[in-house]
Amino acid sequence: MLHLKKSNTNELVYGGYMKEYFMNYAISLAKKGIGFVNPGPLRGAVLVKDNKIIGEGNLPSYLGQQPELLAMDSINEVLSDSELYTVIEPSEEAVIEIIKRKVKIVYIGIPDLGIYKKEASIKALEAAGIKVITGILKEECTELNEIYSHYITKGTPFVFTKWAMTLDGKIASKTGDSKWISGDESLKFVHELRQRVAAIMVGENTVRVDNPMLTTRLEDVKISNPVRIILSKYGSVPDTSKILEVTEDTKTIFIVSENISKEREEFLIKKNVELIKLKEFEGRLSFQDIIKALGDRNLDSLYIEGGSEVLASAFESKVVNKVYAAIAPKIIGGRSAITAVAGVGIERMKDAIILKRVTHEIVGVDVIFKGYIE
Repeated sequence: MLHLKKSNTNELVYGGYMKEYFMNYAISLAKKGIGFVNPGPLRGAVLVKDNKIIGEGNLPSYLGQQPELLAMDSINEVLSDSELYTVIEPSEEAVIEIIKRKVKIVYIGIPDLGIYKKEASIKALEAAGIKVITGILKEECTELNEIYSHYITKGTPFVFTKWAMTLDGKIASKTGDSKWISGDESLKFVHELRQRVAAIMVGENTVRVDNPMLTTRLEDVKISNPVRIILSKYGSVPDTSKILEVTEDTKTIFIVSENISKEREEFLIKKNVELIKLKEFEGRLSFQDIIKALGDRNLDSLYIEGGSEVLASAFESKVVNKVYAAIAPKIIGGRSAITAVAGVGIERMKDAIILKRVTHEIVGVDVIFKGYIE
């Protein structure tokens, strides 16, 4: 691990890895925009001169001022000896000012994958004689903006799932009790995921059993609630469900069948719930249609929280991009106890879904695994 310390001259010393330090600081600034910049990228920028930070900025909201401009605006001087570190390729507006202020070097974590951009900002900077170096903390910058990069290239939400299960693979006991499998630290992790995404999905059975609010609950931070997506062909949830309490900060969309009854449709509309009506195929709604419909509404990310049948359908439809699984040190047993992913299931191990780039971390007493489906 690299250790940060201050020298007698108050210059930051970081074990010789100054570039990584400054980019890491830019990443920390970009994270301040989590939950508020969707469907745009998380942006952070640091202006450096003589190995000292002289300006900084982050994108606070989707239409907020660009961080590179914020970093430069605080400095009333020519910046010909300065370096700019930015998490993702700067916007055209920022490039104009960077060239005007004669920044010496621009370090970029990752290019902007926008289909019409094609590294246009990088090329413009180089054409103006500014040195551009890309790939500083590339993996970290890529993961930070994986939602944006997926959405801007595919037009559909980046989809991830998360569940908590016991050591023997159960997400609830044989009676359906699931409160609480994971520890307090893991529950906080869940709410950090909710803060990150544009939308969160559960099925109607989860609404009936748990009556969740599906809101973000974190302390000491500004909260962003994801849009609540309820998968329910005929809107069959209890009339007192908390997800029907719609306010300016808590919106709900029901994914329903075209065959929903007129009475139920009118009831949901009176509750200020938005409906997305889709065709049924052999008694089911297509996850591919669901993902497309959400993407068309500028929802760049979807967190599928449950239940097991919804998760099974998502995996079978091959729409899942990333998986989180929290394993708690508990054993409950039971043949009828619920597992995380239900459905028909595979017949042979060779057909199992295999996660790539798998990592894990210990959160409290739980172990959270993370991996990608590629």
